[in-house]
Amino acid sequence: MTIPTLDDERFDRLITLRDAYRIMERFVQSYRERGDIPISDFLDCYASETSGGRTTDPAAPDDFAEAAIRVLEKR
Repeated sequence: MTIPTLDDERFDRLITLRDAYRIMERFVQSYRERGDIPISDFLDCYASETSGGRTTDPAAPDDFAEAAIRVLEKR
């Protein structure tokens, strides 16, 4: 199993700032729906980038990519 990173080609797509905002909104909403930790901890412990394009939680890149698909398919 390969651990996804922000260097994955899925993150090479150019989008508008409007789309970026909507994707982040969906990303956070999905996270909150799972009933996990407070949003401040989410930003630090889940979505933060570490070395080599990795995130503090290996699931975050896939979750963000899924949010992007949902938002961009609605356009």
